Amino acid sequence: MKPKSVTVVFLLFLFIVGKPSPLHPQSPMTAKQLLENIKKREFTGEVMDLDFNNVDLNEIFQRFETISGLKFEVEPQLNVVRKYSFAGIEWDRALHLILLNLELDLRLDDGIFQVIKARPSSSRLPIYILGGILFTVLLVVLAFIFIRQAKKRIKIRQIDKKYPLPEDRVEEIRKSLDYLFEVKKIYRDELLSLNSLAERLDIPSHQLSWIINYKIGKSFFDFLNRYRVEEVKKRLTDPQDRNSTILEIAYSSGFRTKSAFNKTFKILTGKTPRDYRVSNNSKAS
Repeated sequence: MKPKSVTVVFLLFLFIVGKPSPLHPQSPMTAKQLLENIKKREFTGEVMDLDFNNVDLNEIFQRFETISGLKFEVEPQLNVVRKYSFAGIEWDRALHLILLNLELDLRLDDGIFQVIKARPSSSRLPIYILGGILFTVLLVVLAFIFIRQAKKRIKIRQIDKKYPLPEDRVEEIRKSLDYLFEVKKIYRDELLSLNSLAERLDIPSHQLSWIINYKIGKSFFDFLNRYRVEEVKKRLTDPQDRNSTILEIAYSSGFRTKSAFNKTFKILTGKTPRDYRVSNNSKAS
């Protein structure tokens, strides 16, 4: 036999002998090691190309049996047809990805891996439940706010239709209010009411109430008392009013009773008049 022929025969022999048999494991691995790899997501299986073209789970896991030398049994109800293709990947990583995709798990029973439906982790389940509850509460709150705002807009539109006033007239009345309260300081009148103020502006009281409520965004008494409280705050820290009592300042700013003054002042400032005077005078000094 010629040397060249001997070489060809020898290479052919090496190819046949060296080619892994499909009947024997290409990458032997113990069951314990496979479970550990999947648990830690650290894969040591042989890198290969795996192509499962529209085959059922039994065929897929038979292929992994051939590769690993381990035994797999698929529960009958899980035997679905799937298509997977992996290129240049460890075979145990591919197995792990298939398990994740189908939400399956491996249970070792008497040396055989049972392929079963995965159960939710007990540690994660409360988190999912809590997240669902919080998400539901958020949706309810947002829905409540949306409905409330929608109702408010509808109410405003209904009132606008009931008491229609041109925008230029509304702006004119608002400027008159600014003048009366900021320049004339009409709020100092303890008998000032919605009706008396409407008379001074020469408009019906319901139209004035509508402007204050829906154009300025306050009730009449809130609008009025804010001016009174602002004046009291200024005078409580004014050296010229150092010898004036708190009640003297309150009455001259438009408040009629001590109880009404104390309650309103605390609501709008968060402090009693006395505490406000002491704390602001100490800062000034």
